[in-house]
Amino acid sequence: AAGVVIRCWRALSGGARVRDHERRTLVACSAGADSSALALCLASATANLVIAHVLHDLRPADEARADLETARALAASLALPFAGASVGCRSKPGNPEAVARRERYAALVALAREHACPFIATAHHADDQLETLLMRLVRGAGPRGLSGIAPTRRLASGVTLLRPMLDITRAEAEAICRDAGVEWAVDATNADRSRLRAALRHNVIPALRAIAPGIASTAGRVASVQRSLARELDRAADELLELASMSAGAPPQAETRADPSLGPSHRPDRGESGVVRLSRRVLAEAAGPVLDVALRGALGRVGGGGDAASSRTLARLAGAIRGRSGERRVFQFAGALVELDADWVTIGGCSP
Repeated sequence: AAGVVIRCWRALSGGARVRDHERRTLVACSAGADSSALALCLASATANLVIAHVLHDLRPADEARADLETARALAASLALPFAGASVGCRSKPGNPEAVARRERYAALVALAREHACPFIATAHHADDQLETLLMRLVRGAGPRGLSGIAPTRRLASGVTLLRPMLDITRAEAEAICRDAGVEWAVDATNADRSRLRAALRHNVIPALRAIAPGIASTAGRVASVQRSLARELDRAADELLELASMSAGAPPQAETRADPSLGPSHRPDRGESGVVRLSRRVLAEAAGPVLDVALRGALGRVGGGGDAASSRTLARLAGAIRGRSGERRVFQFAGALVELDADWVTIGGCSP
């Protein structure tokens, strides 16, 4: 399992054309078994690492501080530099877990730049991938959602996120720690079955694993296929928006001024990002999944939520686009108004 992690880290950080000492990596370490195993694996391949821990305020202060010290001690035992950061999440609006994730990644990017690390490695593994797919299946996700946790993505200019543990399981990560004599911290919130991820982990996945022991590896292959499908859908949706925009006599990006066709009562206000005008006929001829992705993309261009847009309202809009009525209709999304008439679909961003 350790060999799998090291090979994946090398493949994701440049492959054979890059030497290990050139892959300077910030290892995000919560002090749990997963991230401790990641640190152990990569430390056996290179000393050009920085162990990083981000402290946030969503857990009791004494528990959070204990995890920080456990991560610091692990870094010291591996003779590696340690970097820490603190972020405040409790007072910020929005879903607490989403806020914590956003703030944590921002802090990691700052630490990576401070320590000249072009790569940040996190310890997401095969069981995390399975849990993520099940969560998104429960919520009715499409190919993009079911593409799961990507092995790599660009976080910021000059900083790339790597996930080299997606091919090993939580049990294998714990075995790595045990074999190395490393004790890990346990986050009590992971046992809270009122949270969807924890409920799936404790109530559903054991039953699935009893039926199909290799279910976590299967989930990884499913996610890979869905990522390929999502890329093809994105390409087709971009082409559709280009054609629909050209047919409407407008560029595919949002215009910088309000479209007067929206009328005075729906004229974009100061919160608007722009207007996109599309040919209804071109959109109506598109396949359903391509139209869905294209509309989400157009909404995203004017600040209308994109992937977070209401699926129910989006389905009503798609049905109206394909319908025969030429009656003017307006659809409201968070941050966007969509006007539909006989010939055009006009999408204007506005304050939610």
